[in-house]
Amino acid sequence: MSTAKQPRRGPLGRHLARAAELAEKEGVSQELKDEINRIAELDQARDEYCESITTSASKELENLIEETIKHPWDKAHDEGKTTWRIRPGMMSGNLEVQFLKSLISIVKPKRVLELGLFTGCAALAIAEALPADGVVYSCELQPYVIDVARGLIDKSPHGKKVNILKGPAADGMKTLGEKKEKFDVVFIDADKQNYENYYNLIFELDLLSPGGTIIVDNALMGGYPYSHENPNKSEVGPAIEKFNNMVKSKTDIHRVLLPIRDGVMLIRRKEDVTQS
Repeated sequence: MSTAKQPRRGPLGRHLARAAELAEKEGVSQELKDEINRIAELDQARDEYCESITTSASKELENLIEETIKHPWDKAHDEGKTTWRIRPGMMSGNLEVQFLKSLISIVKPKRVLELGLFTGCAALAIAEALPADGVVYSCELQPYVIDVARGLIDKSPHGKKVNILKGPAADGMKTLGEKKEKFDVVFIDADKQNYENYYNLIFELDLLSPGGTIIVDNALMGGYPYSHENPNKSEVGPAIEKFNNMVKSKTDIHRVLLPIRDGVMLIRRKEDVTQS
């Protein structure tokens, strides 16, 4: 892939940088400095190795990723086209979407609901794994982002499988619920403070098909849930920890949290994974 490398996020990266800074300041042995540098190199090398072994994106998905990185998001915000400054790092990235694509190919769903489209990286990867009559309904709040995403997704022959619902994700979910729609997979990747609300709505509106799977992105949110370090005083990390604890308290579900990028959690009804 030709995408730009993203720096390690979270407490590990911060503490490695701090350790290197202190080692230089305190005048420790070169051997110790080299060891600290080697830890940082290995941490990045592991990510790069996983990326290098993982199947490359299709040409259409590769184009979407590259165009998202190159897009003048700051200019769009300065011109009032977006309500907040958007960063390409919001995109799922190839490693995660190939994981999602593998899951979709195993589960073989026909209907997927995505909460949080951005420019469509995950939506397109999922659509590529769906059958010809499969569909992804994706909720996105920002009209400008929707226009960018639509233009990129429609460059793929699988773009026709992606339906974009404009407006708040909760509103889209309620509309789908009123129509008695059901989905084999629900991918949650919208505003993190509302994850718990989205989870509850999935079941209140009966959106998840029997045997269905919920996939939750950013379940490690910059490392906050396990480090409680919050240098930017963001409300997002605590919201994710609260969501994770809520999920953990449920006795009727099976869940697993995987350290892929910023954390991916899989949630299924316990009856679908535990035989009586």
